[in-house]
Amino acid sequence: MLTRFAQKEVFVISSNENFHRYVRENLPDGDFTVSGGAESCTEARQKMMSSRYAVVLINIPLSDECGTELASDLAENTPSSVIAVVKNEQETEFRQSLEPAGIFVLGRPFPHTSFHQALYDAASAYARTQIMSQENQRLQIKLIDLRIVNRAKYALIQYLGMTEEQAHKYIEQQAMNQRISKRSAAENILKTYENH
Repeated sequence: MLTRFAQKEVFVISSNENFHRYVRENLPDGDFTVSGGAESCTEARQKMMSSRYAVVLINIPLSDECGTELASDLAENTPSSVIAVVKNEQETEFRQSLEPAGIFVLGRPFPHTSFHQALYDAASAYARTQIMSQENQRLQIKLIDLRIVNRAKYALIQYLGMTEEQAHKYIEQQAMNQRISKRSAAENILKTYENH
């Protein structure tokens, strides 16, 4: 079942106050909110270090640098979806260099519908990366659990002369008897045998 996503936070980076105003006044009703902004790359880097945003809009160029390096840095080092807003005549050039890094490119001037669609596409990409990040964390925990259980199995093999299958069953039995996870049972075994 598809559900409507929660309001997404947008961070606006532009040396042009009119662009900041345009974004604030033309966000799709109720779906997005401007939660922060910056007028230069330097200011944006400082502010982005401590916060998370679903979408970052960068109006290129900026006062202190072009903004493409900032866009690439943000796409690589934050979970935010990045939209680079560029002049229409430069859109193809920027698209070729930025899209491979996962950066959306929007040529200006643009109709409201294109602006809204870019925001929704970027928000969808952000939601997808959040799901993948959660799955990645779950798999990393599972891998750590597996490593701990394997270390405990090899401790049982080394110190008690069990086969791998016997050690595996022993750990499962300990977990079941104590009503704890296999990882916790393995950690208990390691406390006993790794200190020898």
